[in-house]
Amino acid sequence: MTRLWKQTFAVAALFVLAAPPLAAAEPLFAQKSVLHKYWDGFADYWGGSLKSQSTITMVVVGTGAIALFIITRGKWKK
Repeated sequence: MTRLWKQTFAVAALFVLAAPPLAAAEPLFAQKSVLHKYWDGFADYWGGSLKSQSTITMVVVGTGAIALFIITRGKWKK
């Protein structure tokens, strides 16, 4: 009986806690989350930064250096 009571309480708590978002003027899927706002700022910053040819060159050289480091340190060479 205790387990049933706990499950009932958990479901009731979910309904009570979910009431404010359900009463929002705008649907939840239409609202911009904090993560979405952060991603927009991140994309704007790096999009503007990568418009420079020298930045693109440095990103490619850095990625190549990291790739060579990973390849040459492989565990298959015992």
